[in-house]
Amino acid sequence: MKTDFVQPRFTGLRFDEHTLPVDVARDLAAYESLIVDLAKHLYLQEHPDRQRVPKGFSSNFHLDIEKIDPGSARPLLALVISGMLALTGGESSYFERARDLVAECVAAPVTALPAQFPKDLLSHFNQFGRSLREDETLELPRAGGTVGVLTPGKRKDLVLAAEQYYERDVDLAGSIVEADWEKSTFRLRLEDGGHTIVPMPESFHSRAREFGGRNRHQVQVKGVATYDSWDRLQRVVSVESLDVTKNYPLAMRFDDLIQLKDGWYEGQGIAPDRDKLAIVAEKLIGAYPERVQLPLIAPTPNGNLLLEWEAVGDPSVDIDLAEERASFHSFGDRNGEIEMDFPLGTDSDWKSFFAFLSEHIKQQSA
Repeated sequence: MKTDFVQPRFTGLRFDEHTLPVDVARDLAAYESLIVDLAKHLYLQEHPDRQRVPKGFSSNFHLDIEKIDPGSARPLLALVISGMLALTGGESSYFERARDLVAECVAAPVTALPAQFPKDLLSHFNQFGRSLREDETLELPRAGGTVGVLTPGKRKDLVLAAEQYYERDVDLAGSIVEADWEKSTFRLRLEDGGHTIVPMPESFHSRAREFGGRNRHQVQVKGVATYDSWDRLQRVVSVESLDVTKNYPLAMRFDDLIQLKDGWYEGQGIAPDRDKLAIVAEKLIGAYPERVQLPLIAPTPNGNLLLEWEAVGDPSVDIDLAEERASFHSFGDRNGEIEMDFPLGTDSDWKSFFAFLSEHIKQQSA
């Protein structure tokens, strides 16, 4: 048996095309879980002589997305009941009451939540509404035509009304300080100087060994973390993805360089050729010697690149993108100079160039 159950409304830029992003759909699964647990609670409250709900009470209940109507994104959720639940009929009313109670809970001030809504179920809001961004809302219809409006801030307040911490999606970046192989975690130094422990799958162990303790390589962590009421990060609960950007400062610099357009320098500068720039970027980011300090990279007005190091002899390299050639210069001992040209057309050429840099770029003494 199928009947219309509820039609929430998502608002925000992501929903203007009347579509439902995949990551938002998980909110509807979390909503279904909340309805089921709340319906169980309501049933047991009215049947104190029972320890459990009737067999099939929840397993024969589920919500399906029947359609998405215009007006931002308005998915119509249909109640599908089967088995004994469909035959008896009475139990289905607990799900409808749970639906109404959730909407009332969302609409009410956190200091005056409905007495029928148990505090221990507020933890469901760690999942329900977690995908909402700051400019988005989820509206649940109430009796009388009004709505309860769930925002990221309201979701946080609902969880903290019963818990010390709340969960939210995170996208963290930093460097691996150290790893604990037994616990399968690593300590991440964040960009703001803070630290947090991150769980890692066994498949990431080899990368953690490769990039651990090397600040120039940035690790991006996407997952779920807990925060306190002051929005201070407590710990990463789970990880959805772990990615590494090698030689992150170089990668960021090339992202800027590829955006240059002709006229960038006092109206006269030639923008570097994007295809040639991409080749150089790939080589420098992917294969730059680990023990050699990273250079500063600047565009030149004629459309090429200048690399400079704060190192002994003030070394620099001019890279001619069109000719695929690098020209090295530095001041050597006894006022002498070191000059060397390198072709950069093949992998072997780049290998020779990097070997030369490894020998001649010496960090200045502190």
